[in-house]
Amino acid sequence: MQRLPENPLISPGDLQPTRSDLRVLCTLNPGAVRFGDEILMLVRVGEATLEEKDWLSAVYFDPEIGDTKVLRVRKDDPKTIAGDNRGFIFDGSPMLTSMSHLRVARSRDGKKFTFDPQPLVYPATPYETYGCEDVRITLLDNRYYLTYTAVSQNGITVGLAVTDDFLSVERLGIIFQPTQKDVCIFPEKIRGKYVCRNRPEGAFTGPSIWTSYSPDLIHWGEYHCTLKPTSGTWEGARVGCGAPPIKTEDGWLEIYHAADESGRYSLGAMLSDLDHPEQIIRRSARPVFEPEAPYELTGVYGNCVFCNGLVTDNDGIITIYYGAADSICAGAVTTLAEMIDAAKKG
Repeated sequence: MQRLPENPLISPGDLQPTRSDLRVLCTLNPGAVRFGDEILMLVRVGEATLEEKDWLSAVYFDPEIGDTKVLRVRKDDPKTIAGDNRGFIFDGSPMLTSMSHLRVARSRDGKKFTFDPQPLVYPATPYETYGCEDVRITLLDNRYYLTYTAVSQNGITVGLAVTDDFLSVERLGIIFQPTQKDVCIFPEKIRGKYVCRNRPEGAFTGPSIWTSYSPDLIHWGEYHCTLKPTSGTWEGARVGCGAPPIKTEDGWLEIYHAADESGRYSLGAMLSDLDHPEQIIRRSARPVFEPEAPYELTGVYGNCVFCNGLVTDNDGIITIYYGAADSICAGAVTTLAEMIDAAKKG
């Protein structure tokens, strides 16, 4: 993969916060799709409070009043247990220092993007009190389905929404119980059923990629464990799906993410069977893309590249849109042939 020379494509300074007492902390992990004559990224925008010495703050949505609230606690409060810069524990409850929503960014050339003025998906339910994160977009039956991570004190799970115009969405509800994330829906039915990749937390295997089937996109079953972490490798700690798979003559092609035991996130290529996608044909033996650029090595969470959105052109060019160091959005270019070859060499 070749990084775009225009990187970073989107940074926190490119948009204003939703409230004057908040700041945009990060713009990361975008879903991506071609929509008409535009390339759209649906960007995860994380907002936090203005920094104050000796204080910790959490941003969350209160469904009882239908508005965003801020909790401020002193660092030396005996009820406070400080964590990393992403969260802390107060009075026994985990809190996040930022809350994410999903915002559309539009581009004619796939390189210069402009944000819509309002969020497309903002926390609105008891299952989204801590944010909406890391969306995947699937064009299916002429509609655009969004699967996103919903975070709350009820746990980490997956919400499903649908849009026709990327101006408004209809929420269809929670489709997996906690703890689940990294869900993408295949772009067509297989053997008469909808298919998705999902990732439950595994007590013995570590976070793994599963494959599930559904008659209606809401009720999922026929679960298959598809790919587990491999200890001591670049995918030693966890694996998860990326953007929706691409159908090719060689199988379903996917660019997936993995992290090693040190927490370093890289991308790999995988081929699975067209009729039984729970069966992997081959996958790349080493990463096809690794954190190397300065904006990938340092940020909110350094040493990280994470892709859940890509766009494929008719000539086989793939542009992946990825989050770097949990801070910015960037792009890289490759081809279908290169990724298929990388997977076959696994």
